[in-house]
Amino acid sequence: MNKIYTDINAATGGKYKALRFSRVTFDGKRAVVTIACKPDDRAFVNANRAELAGLVCDKCAFHAPVEIEVNDEIPTAGALRAAVVGFTEKFSYVSSILHTVSAQTEPQYKVSLKMHVPMYELAKNDYIPRLKEYLQNTYAQDIELDVAVVQFSESGTEYASASGGGRSEYAVTDVTPVIGSLAPSVARSVSSLTANEFNVVACGVFVMPTAFTSKGGKRYDRFLLYDGDTSLQCRWGAEGGRSIVDPSLINKKVCVLGNVEYDAARNEASMSVRELSLCETDGIKVLENRPVPTRYERIVPTDYLEFVQSSMFDATSELPPALKGEFVVFDFETTGLSVLYDKPTELGAIKIVDGAIAQCFGTLIDPRREIPPQVIEKTGITNEMVKGQPLFEDVLPDFYKFTQNCGLVCHNIAFDFPFLIKGGNRSGWAFGDRRTYDTMGMAPAVFRGIQRVSLASVLEELGLVNDGAHRAVSDAAATAKAFVAMHRLLAAGK
Repeated sequence: MNKIYTDINAATGGKYKALRFSRVTFDGKRAVVTIACKPDDRAFVNANRAELAGLVCDKCAFHAPVEIEVNDEIPTAGALRAAVVGFTEKFSYVSSILHTVSAQTEPQYKVSLKMHVPMYELAKNDYIPRLKEYLQNTYAQDIELDVAVVQFSESGTEYASASGGGRSEYAVTDVTPVIGSLAPSVARSVSSLTANEFNVVACGVFVMPTAFTSKGGKRYDRFLLYDGDTSLQCRWGAEGGRSIVDPSLINKKVCVLGNVEYDAARNEASMSVRELSLCETDGIKVLENRPVPTRYERIVPTDYLEFVQSSMFDATSELPPALKGEFVVFDFETTGLSVLYDKPTELGAIKIVDGAIAQCFGTLIDPRREIPPQVIEKTGITNEMVKGQPLFEDVLPDFYKFTQNCGLVCHNIAFDFPFLIKGGNRSGWAFGDRRTYDTMGMAPAVFRGIQRVSLASVLEELGLVNDGAHRAVSDAAATAKAFVAMHRLLAAGK
């Protein structure tokens, strides 16, 4: 439609330069031309419909009546990104950039994406100019397109925006021991840990410190190190009663010493940590917080509408100090168990405010891949259900707003949180500074001698039922009730 725009404005002396001729469709009897304009220009378009229809018919040589359709919607960041994703699907050779696409509307309308050098060389004379033309024609607002060209590391892995991903090691400086006396000059990258190893020093960003109790009643802590897309599950035995669930460490660069266990089937490593130090390195970037979105774009929270709740969950008794404030309990359904290969298919979350369940947040997610039959059988989420649903990247801004200033709670947070931190890092939404809690880790402290700590088992101990097991909102609501109930039992000394 760009030539129509040019020709019509040349013929009218620029009379319609504020309009964009977005697209034309045919219904067999007429041509429907969509014109994009700003809200203030709708009256102008309506007053000139006849002239516009005649100009379009003349310039396009249509042998059918022309009808003008007006689009004066102000594009949101989510709508911009969705439009770019839809356009990009026509270009299979750049499809891998979809997770890098982001959009903003303030202080200016802007679409950003990343591609590596070989792809850029292919796209610079094809995909990129055509995307620019598409944005120019589709919206009356001026949309800036920012294409960042990224380099490959020596190992062939693209450097991630939140890290120096792909490196095998980092130079470490400014070391401050926290546990032990660890003071290395070099540390391994998380992504390089691909075998069982002893006395390994690794470096990453410290997130997800969470207190646990073993089935035998022993206290320990778990946390996550990440460098870009790769994360390392870590366990600290809390020797001498020392906990590392310390808010001052969250989202800081650290180096750790310990033994690595590697699960080849899942291609994931974990580490038993003995020493930990704060450090600095130029190889890893801690993702900075972005401004909280002013409004929800795609997923709007709703009030929690379960009318009958046990007194265990309402405000009939004194609120335990641990429940004061706001918490978001969340749960993912995914295409599989590996954070490296699998994608979310559903996100459900429940907000708890001072011990009362207040809001819920839920959406299906298009993983852009087939869901395995065994996963469909377990969750009931089919490929047809997720097709056309928001992408994970489109959901994250709304979830970032929903979880602002809240602690994050899961049942088995070591599974769900890595999906959140990876998706957030890729899209520029920093969830690494949030406090985290795990109902699976709480259960043995509440129910001494409990043998199974699955969500179903914990709910059974509490006399609760989850009628919608393996669907994200239902699992999150059940976990929220368990979180509140167990804190009340702990406070009561039961």
